[in-house]
Amino acid sequence: MNLRGRIACCGNVSQYDVEKPAPGPMAVPGLVVTKRLRMEGFIVMDFYDRRAEAETRLAQWVAEGKIKAIVDIVDGLDKAPEALIGLFGGKNRGKMAVRV
Repeated sequence: MNLRGRIACCGNVSQYDVEKPAPGPMAVPGLVVTKRLRMEGFIVMDFYDRRAEAETRLAQWVAEGKIKAIVDIVDGLDKAPEALIGLFGGKNRGKMAVRV
C-alpha cells in the first residue's frame, strides 16, 4: 500500500450467512495506522445515481483492455442451484452466470 492509500471493500457474499466471519491478516491494524490508510465499505446502491456514468466508463476500460471482466459460467439450468451454493461459498472469481 502507498502512503495514504485507500482500500475499497465491496462484496462479501461468501460471508453473509456464516456464524463467524473468516479472520483477516493479523498485521492489518498496524499497517492501517502506520500507512494512514482508509478502508471504507460500500454497496452499489450508494452510487446508483451515477450508474450510467459507471457503465460507460467500465465498458470503455474493458474494450481498451485496462480491466478484465471475469465471468464464471456454469452450463445448464439444472446447475443453477449448484452455482448459487458456489456463489455463497466463495467458489467464483468473477460474476457468476448460468448459461441456459
